[in-house]
Amino acid sequence: MSDVKPSILITGANGFVGTRLCHHFLKEGFAVIAGVRKTSDLTSLESLNVQYRYGDVTQPDTLPDMVRDVGYIIHNAGITRAKNKQTFFDINEDGAASLFKAIAQYNASVKKVIYISSLAAAGPSKEGVPLIEDCAPHPITTYGRSKLAGEQVALAFSGRIPVVSIRPPGVYGPGDKEIFGFFEAVHKGIRPLFGDLNRRLNIVHVDDLAHGVFLAVTKDTQSGAIYFIAEKESYSMVQLVSLLQEACGRKGFPLRLPAPLFRAVAAISELAFKAVRATPMLTREKAAELLDWWEVSTEKARQELGFESRIPFARGAAETYDWYLRMEWLK
Repeated sequence: MSDVKPSILITGANGFVGTRLCHHFLKEGFAVIAGVRKTSDLTSLESLNVQYRYGDVTQPDTLPDMVRDVGYIIHNAGITRAKNKQTFFDINEDGAASLFKAIAQYNASVKKVIYISSLAAAGPSKEGVPLIEDCAPHPITTYGRSKLAGEQVALAFSGRIPVVSIRPPGVYGPGDKEIFGFFEAVHKGIRPLFGDLNRRLNIVHVDDLAHGVFLAVTKDTQSGAIYFIAEKESYSMVQLVSLLQEACGRKGFPLRLPAPLFRAVAAISELAFKAVRATPMLTREKAAELLDWWEVSTEKARQELGFESRIPFARGAAETYDWYLRMEWLK
């Protein structure tokens, strides 16, 4: 039996999801190559036994050396917030096109490429009807449209390169900044309740996502396949906030914002941040996203990959909250 470890390149390796992917694949015996930009903050990777390769998806000439001579590739690099809409497409669509062209030209023998897409690319679900992978995509945000465009670029190579697309919903866990605001609100004694409180959504702990991606890499899959990787249980907003309160050990007063008022707050936030040329956390598009239903079925991933989530939100939220406290993100 060969002692040579399978090699895997992970782009965006220094980010929240990328770091956990590096951890997971190292644990599973892979030689991990961290694909990062020369200007990237590598603090999160300092303790890991990874090799670095430098490349930037907006600079195609940097990509051939990054993608050469690796067995597997996870394209995780992307952007979730930007000051202008075109930037989303420059990175999430054109960047993916540049990377896949480099792979096709300089590493055509790659065993498999995983594209980390997003549930935002699929668009929201209908009340009481979880999305399946075959549903026609209908993204409602610029981010979602850019991720769908990137996914379509990736899948266009499926006849030449084995490609799989993974669509996670909201990802949380130690180190996350995107959902941190909900933990912070509950920590401060606020129960953020906005829009339709009965709307349901799936989320996923970052370690469950990493395990799902590992299965997608190592299992036999059809090139061009798409999978939702999420916690198998969906939650209403009331359930999520209640579980957050239990995880934080905090009681709080409800901050009830009907949908029209929440949209108005988002509009004011967007204008205020634009006035100072900063990137807003809450925009009108983000508000529309937060107010919708995001429920999915993970049955295809269970049947074809053997994936089942291991970390229920109650446990994952408590672990994440403890991490925020230890790192003094919350005081």
